[in-house]
Parts: sequence; C-alpha cells; structure tokens
Amino acid sequence: MQDNDKKWWKDWLILLGIFHGSIIWLFMAINLNIKVAWISFACGGLIGLFLLLIAIGYENPRFAKATIIGILINLLLSIFSFITSA
Repeated sequence: MQDNDKKWWKDWLILLGIFHGSIIWLFMAINLNIKVAWISFACGGLIGLFLLLIAIGYENPRFAKATIIGILINLLLSIFSFITSA
C-alpha cells in the first residue's frame, strides 16, 4: 500500500531516485577529477534503469518520475564534465 499523501522530500525512495546519479558524479568528481567524472553516467544510468524497473514493478509512479529526473540530472552533470575535459 502506498502513502501518496507524504511530501516528496519525506519519501526516501523519491530522494534516492533524484539524487542517486548526482551523488555518484560528486563522489567521482571529488575523488578522481571533474574531467573524468563524465564516466559516472555509465554507473548512474545503469543504477537508474534498475531503480526505474523496480518502480514500475511496484507500480510507484512518483518513484519512477523521480528516477527519470535523477537520470537526467546525472546526464547533465556528465555532459558538463565531458565538456570541461575537452
């Protein structure tokens, strides 16, 4: 049973979906270099895909939307890293 009355910032699944890729990117940018952090999309995109499949399987549309937003944020950060490496 879903609790859709919860605010999105109080739902840990929504926060996981939004921030999974950006946390991976930030970790790589700090520990490696911002110029090579673009590769985080390979990991963040794959994790996002599996989170999306979980959200679809459990019929949780809010989690699915948040995961798509998180994948797009990770894509934008990776493009930024790729541009700065050139």
